[in-house]
Amino acid sequence: MQLSNGTDRRETLKCRTGEGRSFIMSSQLRRGSPLKFILPLGLVAVIALGVGYFSASAAKSFPVAWSVNPLMIKFNASGPFSGSASDSFTCSPAVSPVTLQAFSSSPDIITITVSPSSFSRCGPTPDNVVVTASCTSTISSVCDGEYTGSVQVCGGTAYTCLKQALVVDVAVTTHKCPCPTTGG
Repeated sequence: MQLSNGTDRRETLKCRTGEGRSFIMSSQLRRGSPLKFILPLGLVAVIALGVGYFSASAAKSFPVAWSVNPLMIKFNASGPFSGSASDSFTCSPAVSPVTLQAFSSSPDIITITVSPSSFSRCGPTPDNVVVTASCTSTISSVCDGEYTGSVQVCGGTAYTCLKQALVVDVAVTTHKCPCPTTGG
């Protein structure tokens, strides 16, 4: 192996093999490296896949449509300690079977239930439900206030809840007035 310096300050490394070829290391040989094209191409592909996935998931319309959303339930806690309101929903595309899950922002004070809580199929024909909010205490002043909740439609596959939950707004009063027991 010989090392030689030229006047243009480049170093050339010559290796002697049995075939008598010389090996020259220079920046000109590295310019044609496959890594120069593979890394940027891979980066572009990863970014394109990410943008495509995000766009596809963000562009989908909501599979569940509620006829009234948000749903308002008003009741006077001096009376029956609960109030109900009707609503209906459709699914696009159709999903089979579906269950409905109700949630309350304050489950120790107000419970929210939905009836019926399951359907064999949800499609373009509206499914009717009754959402009920109930005070958990027999002391009316405990429940006085405003609360929120939701109803989610779940189905198709286990543990899969569809987009566009029903928002339930609950207003409870304790004074005696001719307040409506349902709203919406």
